[in-house]
Amino acid sequence: MLPARSPAASHPHAYSTIPLASTVAPPPPWDGGLLINNPTALAIHECKCLWPDTPLECVVSLGTGRIETAGKTSATYTSLKTKLTNVISSATDTEEVHAMLDAFLPPDTYFRFNPFVSEEVSMDESRLEKLNLLQAEGIRYLERNEEKLKKVACILTREKSSIQRVTEWARLRVDMYNGLSSKL
Repeated sequence: MLPARSPAASHPHAYSTIPLASTVAPPPPWDGGLLINNPTALAIHECKCLWPDTPLECVVSLGTGRIETAGKTSATYTSLKTKLTNVISSATDTEEVHAMLDAFLPPDTYFRFNPFVSEEVSMDESRLEKLNLLQAEGIRYLERNEEKLKKVACILTREKSSIQRVTEWARLRVDMYNGLSSKL
């Protein structure tokens, strides 16, 4: 048995196991960068599947940084290398998901933090000067977005209302009853 590889697997009530036959190799671990560079929409979908009657209160999306691209409209922007780069960039674009979620989720529900960085840095970068540069750019970004950060902190730390506590208690009781009755 292996733990299920899923964002929901980190939730204690959703954690499950996958039985493996002795002749079957475990599935490879997929990095979000290979399939979905901004998995926020996938995470929201999974939350809705797990808790269909619970409204979203706060979604925080953390990016790894983005570079402002220039020259897409220039006349010299037609080389094959440039076109292939554009195809790859559009396939791995994280900001399209952000734009869609920002437009469709209720106000003060969705927050994206993704600083602009001055240069492309690979995911496996280990040189101290590059890491220090990223850290300094991240700190400047957080300073410029201090109000947004405070708003998120306020939403995430606020107390549940009495109605929310009673509703959660009732759902827990129903889930416990359904779990017991299915085992009888």
